[in-house]
Amino acid sequence: MSERSSPRVCVVSLNPAVDAEWRVPAVVPGEKNELSSERRWPGGKGINVARWLKWHGARPHLVLPLGGATGVELAAGLRAEKLEFTAVAIAQSTRVNVVVTPDVGTQLRFNPSWPVLSAAEVKRLVTAIEAKWQDADAVVFSGSLVRGAPVDTYARLVRRAHRAGLPVFLDCDGEAFRLAAREHPSVVKPNELELSGWAGRSLGTEAELLAAARELAQETGEWVLVSRGAAGAVLLHGATGERIAAPAFKVSHVRNTVGAGDAMLAGVIMASAGSASPRQWLKAGLRAAAAAVRSAPGTLPAK
Repeated sequence: MSERSSPRVCVVSLNPAVDAEWRVPAVVPGEKNELSSERRWPGGKGINVARWLKWHGARPHLVLPLGGATGVELAAGLRAEKLEFTAVAIAQSTRVNVVVTPDVGTQLRFNPSWPVLSAAEVKRLVTAIEAKWQDADAVVFSGSLVRGAPVDTYARLVRRAHRAGLPVFLDCDGEAFRLAAREHPSVVKPNELELSGWAGRSLGTEAELLAAARELAQETGEWVLVSRGAAGAVLLHGATGERIAAPAFKVSHVRNTVGAGDAMLAGVIMASAGSASPRQWLKAGLRAAAAAVRSAPGTLPAK
C-alpha cells in the first residue's frame, strides 16, 4: 500500500448484520429473562473494520448486500456514522445478530444463518466490488461468506484484486478461508479458533499454535496475524520467517469483546499504509483492540 495520510480502503462485507445488544441482570436457563435495555447498530466484521479505519483517519468504502426492513435500518445507521457504502439490493432481509450481555457472567452471541443470495445477486455483488476497488489503495475481505455465494468467492476475489495491484487483507473462516489463503493475500487474520479449524487439529499449547501459524504463513507466503484475545497477538511472515509476538495492552475493565479483532485488523491496515515497521503494525493493532474492549459494542472511543 502506498504511503498516504488517508488511505482509501475498499471494505467488502459479504454478510453484514444489524447487531442488537440485550442487557440482562443475569442469564437464567429455563426461566424468563427480562431485558433491562436494548441497543441496535450496524454490525458484522466488515462494518466493524470500516468503522475503526475511519476512526484512524482512513477513507473506507463499504460494499455490501442489503435487503428488507433490516437492510433499510442498517443503511440508515451507516449514514448516521458517515460511513460511505455501496449497497447491492437483495430479496431476503439482512440478518440481526443478537449479543446478550449479563451484568455478571459470560456474554452470549447468536448469529442467524440467513440471508441466502441468488446467483444473480452474487454476480451483481462481485461486479460492484470490482468497480469500487478501482479507486482504492487496498481491499479488505472481512466476515463470513454469505449463503448462496460459491465457497471459492473470496479466493476468486483475492486473485482478481492481486491482478489489480492491490494489497489484500483477509479475515474469514472455514473452507472459504482455506481456499482464499492459497491465493497469497498480503495479510490474513485468523483468531486461535479459526487457525485451529484451518490446521484441522487442536492447538492446545503455545508450540502447537506457533507451528500452525508458521504452516499458514508458509502457504500464503505473506503475513499471518493471529489474534489471541487477552494473550495478545503474533505476526509471522511466510517468506522471511520473521515472527513478532506481543502481549495485549492491560485493560482494567473489559466492557465488550465483540469486534476487538476487527479493531486490531484496522489498526494493522492503517499502520501498514505508512512507513511503520511490522512490529509497529502489531502494536497499533493491539492498541486498537484494547480501545475496543473498553468501549460499548458498536461505539468508538473519543480520540
